[in-house]
Amino acid sequence: MSKELKDLLLNLHTRGRRYSYYPSLPDWNGDYDKVEIIKSLSLEKINLYIHIPFCASLCTFCGCNIKVTRSSDQFQSYIEKILEEWKLYKEEYPQIELASIYLGGGTPTYLTLDNIKYLIDNILEGTKCDQTFFGTIETDPRLLQVEKLKYLSSVGFNSLSIGVQDTNTETLANVNRHQSFDQVRALVNCARENGFSEINLDLIYGLPFQTLKSFEKSLNDVLTLKPERIANYPLAKVPWQMDLQNALGIYRPLGTEDMYDLYIHSDEILKSNGHRLLGMGHYSNQEKHYNRNITGYTSALNAPLIALGTSSISNTDQYLFQNDKILEKYHQYPSKIVSSHKKKKNEVILESIFQDINCNGTFSLLDLHNHHTINSNEQKSETLTRHMNMLIEYRILEYKNDVYKITELGKHFNKTICQSIEKAHSSPQN
Repeated sequence: MSKELKDLLLNLHTRGRRYSYYPSLPDWNGDYDKVEIIKSLSLEKINLYIHIPFCASLCTFCGCNIKVTRSSDQFQSYIEKILEEWKLYKEEYPQIELASIYLGGGTPTYLTLDNIKYLIDNILEGTKCDQTFFGTIETDPRLLQVEKLKYLSSVGFNSLSIGVQDTNTETLANVNRHQSFDQVRALVNCARENGFSEINLDLIYGLPFQTLKSFEKSLNDVLTLKPERIANYPLAKVPWQMDLQNALGIYRPLGTEDMYDLYIHSDEILKSNGHRLLGMGHYSNQEKHYNRNITGYTSALNAPLIALGTSSISNTDQYLFQNDKILEKYHQYPSKIVSSHKKKKNEVILESIFQDINCNGTFSLLDLHNHHTINSNEQKSETLTRHMNMLIEYRILEYKNDVYKITELGKHFNKTICQSIEKAHSSPQN
């Protein structure tokens, strides 16, 4: 286990955003009308995110916007609202083209087959898809979904993201997720048989009672399934769920050092089995370029992200905007947004730099100067240079020919690099 990496994690890692969009929601300051935003855009090719909040039960580690229900009666009415929202874009941009669709949640495959067909058929009707189009859907291995996967594959979906989290049944039961590894294996085999060429398995480290030995077994279990992608997330501490978490299990998250021990050991196992770290806990055994947006790392084209459904966030060249987080309010007003922000020039530049850091592993300090984001203030420039020199000293960055390159060690610190740039430059008004 790398002592150098652990020391750096303990010294440098802090809580904060994951820089999949910029600026973050707390910094938004707009009060814009969704219809007016849509009219002001210039949409040709987009990535489409659709949020399906419904789940059959609550996993107590989850911090997503979900609706636990045992009844499917409300599924169709929610889909109608999503399609009502989609119509706003189609009427304004009838020639809009889809680069990808991502169905997230919640548990999108909790919808009935008829629900899924109705939703996707209506989204695709009269809408052109890019020649590289693909669809991704998040799913739960505890559900029966053979026919759903067959249908999705027939309309261009070829990427499946499966919530595994751990393969120890006792660890899972403690967080109210009663799931066997046999169910995971069966789902992966079913997806392969039906043409899904990219399988992503989600894991969580830091769950109560996890140990190095138990989580090593979980990693080795999932590696037998030969997934193309693995996302290894830290357990998120969600204060407003603590009472429920303790009611359903013994919720004592691991300490910081134990968390990092699990992370480092996981990294060593994944890399020794042919997976490379993309950043932010995402791994791939594929030699291809990935972009990054709110859905995570993606093979989709780098295009505006339009998001439909409750709580979903859209990110375009000019605007960020979010739908209402409360399902009942979204039902009433699907054409309304509750938060929005028009990006300033320097924010667009910084967002592009953060994309370069997370996806290309390089960035240019000259870009910052040439776009006048810091050279108007000598003190900010000196602060940023000092931060970058510190990261070079720690072997997180290398500097040559006016370009910073993120080292293999540095890929663990993409967030730290972004934070250093952001802290050194408080955005001026433009």
